[in-house]
Amino acid sequence: MEKAHSNHNANQLNDAQYRAVHHRGGPLLVLAGAGSGKTRVITERIGALVERDVPEDAITAVTFTNKAAREMRERLEKRLGEDKVKRLRICTFHALGLMIIREHAKLVGRRARMSIFAVPEQKSAMRSVLADLKLPSDSDNVERILQKVSMLKSGMSEAQDNAITVIADKYDTLLQKMNAVDFDDCIVLPLRILNEDADARGLWQSRCRHFLVDEYQDSSRMQYDFVRLLTPGNANLTVVGDDDQSIYGWRGAEIKNLFQLERDYPSLEVIKLEENYRSTGSILQGSNSLIAHNSERLGKTLRSNLGLGKKIRVWEAETSDEEAERVVAEIRGQRAGNSLKWDDFCILYRSSFKARAFEMALRDADVPYHVSGGMSFFDRAEIQDLLAYLKLVGNFSDDLALMRAISRPRRGIGSKALEVLGQFAHEKGSSLLEAALEDDFQHPKAGVLRAFGKMLVDIEHIFLHGEADDAFDTLLEASGLEEAIRKEAEDEDEAERRMGNVMSLRKWWLRHSENGGDLSSFLQHVYLAADDKDDDPQGQVRLMTVHAAKGLEFSHVFVVGMEAGSFPHKNALEENRLEEERRLMYVAMTRARHRLTLSYAKSQKKFGQVEKMGPSPFLKEIDEDVLNWVDKDSGSEEDKQESKAEVDAHMAAMREMLGLN
Repeated sequence: MEKAHSNHNANQLNDAQYRAVHHRGGPLLVLAGAGSGKTRVITERIGALVERDVPEDAITAVTFTNKAAREMRERLEKRLGEDKVKRLRICTFHALGLMIIREHAKLVGRRARMSIFAVPEQKSAMRSVLADLKLPSDSDNVERILQKVSMLKSGMSEAQDNAITVIADKYDTLLQKMNAVDFDDCIVLPLRILNEDADARGLWQSRCRHFLVDEYQDSSRMQYDFVRLLTPGNANLTVVGDDDQSIYGWRGAEIKNLFQLERDYPSLEVIKLEENYRSTGSILQGSNSLIAHNSERLGKTLRSNLGLGKKIRVWEAETSDEEAERVVAEIRGQRAGNSLKWDDFCILYRSSFKARAFEMALRDADVPYHVSGGMSFFDRAEIQDLLAYLKLVGNFSDDLALMRAISRPRRGIGSKALEVLGQFAHEKGSSLLEAALEDDFQHPKAGVLRAFGKMLVDIEHIFLHGEADDAFDTLLEASGLEEAIRKEAEDEDEAERRMGNVMSLRKWWLRHSENGGDLSSFLQHVYLAADDKDDDPQGQVRLMTVHAAKGLEFSHVFVVGMEAGSFPHKNALEENRLEEERRLMYVAMTRARHRLTLSYAKSQKKFGQVEKMGPSPFLKEIDEDVLNWVDKDSGSEEDKQESKAEVDAHMAAMREMLGLN
């Protein structure tokens, strides 16, 4: 075998990586620790398969976010070239599911040009179902019932409540009538197709002759069943995952899927990637000692090639406000003293409410920051309005899209007119748009509705047969959307900003069209991208929950709010999920490259009362040899010197704020 080297440059693999990349065939589990180069391994493996003359159409790779799929594709384009990569299937589980549904739509009562319902459309559909059943359809009940239906559909709960089963059946029937699917359907319906149709199953098994799964620890039971149907026996399945980073049990991820592999694939080979290229030795030693307290793990020990580095600091503050001020002062001091950038720093917390004190402290110190999880591009009103038109052009059966589109801009069509139209559509067995185009539909607003329908038919023709830019621009003008956006804006700046968002969507559509995509596949891309909520601000301190930080890394990381009852969260303890909380803490620690600080407050205000807090039990599980309890009298001379350096850094930050530097 070719000699691998320990350094990690672009052309070399370490021994374990080399064995994973050049595994000859059969099932393979790559147990990849944090920062061990797992994305590189999976992309290199795909590249090696193509170079071994495996047909590109026989290779399918799935992951859990569009961002990860995009990065994988970009890496492979550099190695293999754009033409070959176009023939590979690299996508999310849900995107693969949609491909299967579209190709075999008739098997699940759909037509290929279907709509994909995101959360707002799901809520509207459920509200309609509950109203028909004479059940409360307020926002809280709609959300609660949708969650229960989702858990039932995705196999996370049993059908114990007959009322929920009835609602779920009516909801699914409504989606089928509107030729639509929701997020759960993207897994549920392909499973039905693959289970029930041998021809479809054989076709997709041939397309997945080499099947690779990234972030496998995040897979649900249904996704595992999906994998089993596509890769029967001892097929060429490669899964890359980390049992120590399985943190999504609350949304269906099952860590036992990793353990199940050895039972279902008897010839499974396991390769561990334990050499970490991200973090210093102290951070990894502390992380290893913490996660070793978990019993539900396959076991590995990360080692660093970056040296021991500085110890992990533990800070104790009197209050949450003092904790926030201390963290912000440290960020200012480190940046001033070490020529660092704001985006080298990240503040992580277990629960979102912890962010408030840190936001206030950052604002007071005039530090630029970004809280992950703000308003998505796709949540903006002008984008939602435009997407409603595009969905309706792509699928005349999408009644929810029609109800939004026809009111943007207002055309004098009220709820009464839509109610009459809905009754007429029900009698005809058609969609609202199809009913509006019927000559025998009688209503004072029939002419307006019919004109609206004919406009969409004309626009559909341009999207199918005309130029991509002409289709988009005609829709924008004929619908009256552009005029409405400009009229409703408070000033010219707002109008330009909102139209800038519209033009961004236009640019995306044109690029998609140039690559051979149609409106249906474009809307699929939009739907899946909207679910990612991906944001990557530059030049700002990042604030985020630990769940949101998975897959990211920063030079300096502060894990704050390390109080008992906060981290691990008391609800998780009550639900016997301590091991998942510990994995979450492990993920938080391994985001840090050079400097890791853990902090907690001794008290906090709750409902006007001061509540005493104790330190998280996780702090006692970390190897003492790599901890520096900065606020304790005990400690080595080295630790005391470090504490003095911290004070000096704070003074530097104060001088900078006062303009004395």
